Amino acid sequence: MTSFRKRTVQKPIRGTRTSPHTAQVITSSGNPSLDVVIGGGLPMGSICLIEEDRFMTHAKVLAKYFLAEGVISKQEIFLGSLDDIPAEMLRRLPKPLTELETEVEQRQEQAQEAGGAENGLRIAWRYNDLPLVNTEHATAKIGHHFNLMEQMDSMMLYYANTTMWDDSQKEQDIVIAEEFSKSSSPTTPSLEQQPAEDAPPIPGEETAPQEKVPPQEENSANNNNNNNNNNNSSSVTSSTKTGSQESQSQIFHNPRYRGLLNDIQQLLRDESFVAGTKKNLCRVCLTSLGSPLWYDDHFGEDLIKFLTLLMASVRNCNSVCLITMPMHLIAKYDASLVPKIRQLVDYAIELESFAGSERETHPAFKEYSGLLHLHKMSALNTLAVHMPDTTDLAFKLRRKKFVIEKFHLPPELQESSAKPDNCNSGLLSNSDATASLDF
Repeated sequence: MTSFRKRTVQKPIRGTRTSPHTAQVITSSGNPSLDVVIGGGLPMGSICLIEEDRFMTHAKVLAKYFLAEGVISKQEIFLGSLDDIPAEMLRRLPKPLTELETEVEQRQEQAQEAGGAENGLRIAWRYNDLPLVNTEHATAKIGHHFNLMEQMDSMMLYYANTTMWDDSQKEQDIVIAEEFSKSSSPTTPSLEQQPAEDAPPIPGEETAPQEKVPPQEENSANNNNNNNNNNNSSSVTSSTKTGSQESQSQIFHNPRYRGLLNDIQQLLRDESFVAGTKKNLCRVCLTSLGSPLWYDDHFGEDLIKFLTLLMASVRNCNSVCLITMPMHLIAKYDASLVPKIRQLVDYAIELESFAGSERETHPAFKEYSGLLHLHKMSALNTLAVHMPDTTDLAFKLRRKKFVIEKFHLPPELQESSAKPDNCNSGLLSNSDATASLDF
């Protein structure tokens, strides 16, 4: 007998691949240029924080990329927000491009760059040979290209596995409970006020005989024992379901954090997301977390607890998480929360927009929409942290796509012809003055 054995290779999860640099299972963030910056994609079990700009426009674009990639890859999606309407945000996801369309766009951009080079240097000569951190220059096996000008087909969204949270279900439950209590007759108490003996029978279960009926036969005693056992088993199952909710109700002062975390954990408990199964991946997207709609007396304490429990939930299953937060507002509320929040995530990326600032009209920044700052890059299941070639990054929000490039200075512009004359006259005067000196 030979010792040869056929090697069985498990199929990877849809939309993921193994990184050749870190041997991690990574998935695309939806934006290929962002994938290049963070090392090919988001590692499984990681949390990426996008710090919103002041107008909250560019961070929402990256969140749409993240969600659209999950729809195309047929992955599970969880979208939670208080500032945005999740259903409306899903309707406005960008349309994916085919391979032929991406090749046509690449050729057009290369032709435009070649035409600009013939007319003259578009950038300074020392930056001319540096490659751009761009989707066209990055060969990625995962991820898709999207067109921001067009919206995704409604049929693709119809078959997508999405779970939305905007705290509206909890409010509806409260309203329904109030209407039910008002519509009930005053003579009959509510379900919560009724004792266990007077509670209405649960459909599908046998009712135990009341104490008013005297026990006359031995069969009635046996039925009572059986019913008591059934009630005990049902109470045990109900207590196990509500045990986590009661424990979280004691942790959070704001019930919105408890409701959001319960929905996320309930989704991640599915068998398809168990670590090591390689069945499916869940994408968790939370937009504008920590906005003024979340403020209360215990805002900082609840936010730190929520991020800690969220990281524990995301680490233990096949999932990735992307969070957008208005960090400039949180810094005004409490500046000490900023380093704590960045410590509880794996990637912290800040978007600094030029809109409304002096840089918007400055000729040196006219080609860009803002700067991208990398505050944190973590190493998950690896020794070395991936760092890009340079941290001087800028982004452009074009009509059809969001691009991240290496920031470079434009060529020096001559403001006036009087400046070199003044310089020459100064040099001549200095040379005459120093010529009479003896050394």
